[in-house]
Amino acid sequence: MKYDIIISINVHEKFEYLMNQINNINEYVSLKKKIILNCNDYMFEEMSGKDIPDVEIFPEPLNKKPFHGSLTHGIACNMSHALNNYDFDYFLVLSSREFFCKELKYTSQLLNHLINEKNAKTNNVDFGEPNFYPAGNYCKNRGNFHVEWFEHAKLPERVLLKGDAVNMWWWPKFSGTELYQYIEKNNMSFAHSMHEGVCFSYDTCEQIISFFGDNQDIMNELFTFDGCVEEFALQSLASNYGGFYYIGNGCDTKSLDEVDSSKFTYKRKR
Repeated sequence: MKYDIIISINVHEKFEYLMNQINNINEYVSLKKKIILNCNDYMFEEMSGKDIPDVEIFPEPLNKKPFHGSLTHGIACNMSHALNNYDFDYFLVLSSREFFCKELKYTSQLLNHLINEKNAKTNNVDFGEPNFYPAGNYCKNRGNFHVEWFEHAKLPERVLLKGDAVNMWWWPKFSGTELYQYIEKNNMSFAHSMHEGVCFSYDTCEQIISFFGDNQDIMNELFTFDGCVEEFALQSLASNYGGFYYIGNGCDTKSLDEVDSSKFTYKRKR
């Protein structure tokens, strides 16, 4: 059986909340789909023995924490599992608080949200939107630090107008990862987006998992890295394999009257 879309969720919430999220997906997504849940110990136990249509539990629990590579670990586990077990067209990443706000009826709806060198913002200072950075535009500030979002918002307009976003936010810290150094050494492009609502084609998933297989030291460092590499790692690899899709409303909690109506998902309150 072929699926139009695999939906991956890192889960750590109560069962009732998870069921609300699954019901929301079923209401808004009429595509042929499979939902793969990557659970922590608590939710793995809670889901034991439950049979929910179109929902599968990744076979091992993985405890994750925010602003840490363990989130990317959970996503990559689900991606690899999907490739090994299913035929599908797209792989969509949701957070445990991500809900749909717009109907997804056709995979063609994703095409307007492609992020690549042809149609993405480049070097944009707004970290709430996806950005593409062409080869050669690498981080000048290096170190084990980052600029918090609220501090970035306070930067004077004259700094923002320089468009030197590559040297702000998490980039100085990301530049210390083996993946970033690999990208720079090989003159590759890189990209970022909030991970909630990021989507990859089947072929791109194959390329990402193949890269990890060939570069397990890079993969293992990402999975244990003390930083939110889920905002750049898979997106950066995808930017060199045709791009990725972004259909979310960022990582900020929003109400329905605050969402971008062109996007499909948003992060809501628990």
